[in-house]
Amino acid sequence: MYRKILLGVDAELSPATQRALLTACELSLQASPRYSLLLLTVVPATQASTVHPGIYIGQLLPITAPSWQKSQAEEVLLKARRLLEQHGIAKEYIENCVRVGIVAEEIARVAQDQNVSMIVLGSRGESWRQKLRRFFIGSISRRVLQLAPCPVVIVVPPRDRPQSSDLVSWYENAITRYLNEHQGSLAVFVPSDVAEQFAPFDKSVGELEIRAATQALEKLAYSGTLFRHQIANEVRYVND
Repeated sequence: MYRKILLGVDAELSPATQRALLTACELSLQASPRYSLLLLTVVPATQASTVHPGIYIGQLLPITAPSWQKSQAEEVLLKARRLLEQHGIAKEYIENCVRVGIVAEEIARVAQDQNVSMIVLGSRGESWRQKLRRFFIGSISRRVLQLAPCPVVIVVPPRDRPQSSDLVSWYENAITRYLNEHQGSLAVFVPSDVAEQFAPFDKSVGELEIRAATQALEKLAYSGTLFRHQIANEVRYVND
């Protein structure tokens, strides 16, 4: 019987998930005996209360999700499966699973039910936006670490070292890469936030970085990639 890795797949097959896919793929191909891969995506859903006759106010109904969300989840898993097959994982080593519920709890529950050897999850990084998100709603990966019945591997994004001291080019390239990875989403940039979010890992953020970020945003605005808006005393750069 093959050992099994549970791989968490998000709804948009994000770059973070794709990095996790490749890591799980390498682990499977290098292991002997081979790991099989269980691709899991969880459709987030909340329990609802009702006041219909015969049901008490505040009573929780079973967790459900619209059929279109489940279909979308199955589609994402098919894309993830194709990506693994392209990297050498045979079909018989891949399983798909869709669950509905609280993401971290369902990941831990499936890991327990399927007796998996390892959970692999992608991390979206340590940008200020991600830190702010975790502050308010918590981290799924952190919760999985608390609940998991087996080892958990968190695949973090690489932080590239700049090849020169040209901070303006560094920020310009980082912003462009971000826009390419989030096509179709509205992005609003403020120089101080950009300086912090995309800072080279070996530099602290100060006035030099903020000036470089501003110049990079101005260059992108001049080229038409971003649009410059001044609101009161603050300048913002928008991709739409």
